Amino acid sequence: MIIKTSETVKCRKLSGGRFAPAEASVIIEKELPVNVNGTHLFTASIAPGMEKEFVAGYLFGQGFINSVSDITDLDIDDDGAKVMLKNGKKASPTAVKASFRIVSGGGKTAYFDASRLPQINSPVKVNKKDIFRAMNTLFEKAALYGETEGVHAAGLFTPEASPICIVEDIGRHNTLDKIIGHALLNRIDCDKVFAVSTGRMASEMVTKICRAGISLVATKTAVTDKGLEIGKKCGLTIIGFVRDAGNKINTDMELRVINKAEMKIYCGAERVIW
Repeated sequence: MIIKTSETVKCRKLSGGRFAPAEASVIIEKELPVNVNGTHLFTASIAPGMEKEFVAGYLFGQGFINSVSDITDLDIDDDGAKVMLKNGKKASPTAVKASFRIVSGGGKTAYFDASRLPQINSPVKVNKKDIFRAMNTLFEKAALYGETEGVHAAGLFTPEASPICIVEDIGRHNTLDKIIGHALLNRIDCDKVFAVSTGRMASEMVTKICRAGISLVATKTAVTDKGLEIGKKCGLTIIGFVRDAGNKINTDMELRVINKAEMKIYCGAERVIW
């Protein structure tokens, strides 16, 4: 089944100093109510597609489950997502003292007890050329971004930069939830992969990555001080501003081509092979 993720709308475009009728592609925003053990937990705004992966990844990243084995049933229908947790487990985050916060993307998160995050001791090392290759692949596969310029993208890759899962969504948090959910549902060992993202590595993003046990994340943009602090404590490698020569970066409706390859390793440089 083909999933419709965008639609064409009428607009007026300024060109050559004049407005003229034109068409534009816009991303479809889907509301997904999520019910756990018969109780409504939250409603998410996501791009259509990979709803099961999103739900599993979100529940794990927020501490509502500790592994996919906590889920006995996960079904998606026209009314939303219906999840049954093992032994009728109450839908409350593992981090008991966690308070809900409005995070950098404008959403709400519950899982912020960094002291409960695992220490990452993965032996994975990635060559810098493979980090560029993975980012290039992300840009190449992100067809919806090229069409609408209205989404983020994220992907899981092997240390040799072979793609395992690439997704696009209206929210950078959602893209992480979907790739982590894909790993959970397909029993992929996150200890043996690395992640690439188009989103800023703020604290809630880094928390999801560390909780999954992913040892290296590379993004085309920046990291925040809190994200860096959590990454350092957990032993995560964070790389920002990954832009290979020839990359095309959209800035304020204009296209800029990167002239030379660049990246910034904020922490965990020992995992990068030069």
